[in-house]
Amino acid sequence: MPEPKRKESNRSETKYKGITRIDYEGISTQGWMVRLTRQGERQQQFFNDRQYGGKTKSLQAARACYSKLVKAAPKVQTAKGRKTHRNTTGKVGVHEVRNVDSRWKNAESFAFCASWVDSKGKRRKVSFAWNRYGKKHAWNLACLAREHEINDRERVIELYGPKKIKR
Repeated sequence: MPEPKRKESNRSETKYKGITRIDYEGISTQGWMVRLTRQGERQQQFFNDRQYGGKTKSLQAARACYSKLVKAAPKVQTAKGRKTHRNTTGKVGVHEVRNVDSRWKNAESFAFCASWVDSKGKRRKVSFAWNRYGKKHAWNLACLAREHEINDRERVIELYGPKKIKR
């Protein structure tokens, strides 16, 4: 059985980041499109082959424009340290946890939990209970654990200073 033919795209890939070749058959629109998006704002510009005197000259102009846009644009902001509207504690990666034990009336406990994604893409977390460390120390330990991405409580306590914590 013959394999179905794929529909060829009007756009071809380039080896230059942010620059795309546009060749529409039947229409005289041929050139390079430069696009850059930073902080949700997109900037784009089209470089027509006819206007710039050929395919290579329009590509050179497009590359110059792209490098100029990158220099002028703000740095790329990754999601790793970004605070979102859901954060209630004010520290990225640290949240308050409320545990309720259904076996006992009014048996609830609170903790601060530090969470992050490690270099292998696995979610990690460690929590510090208020009744064990105190609210202030639990907060400081959770912030320290998040900052150094350590999920071993004893190592975090060593970094923080074990003399500060009364057990």
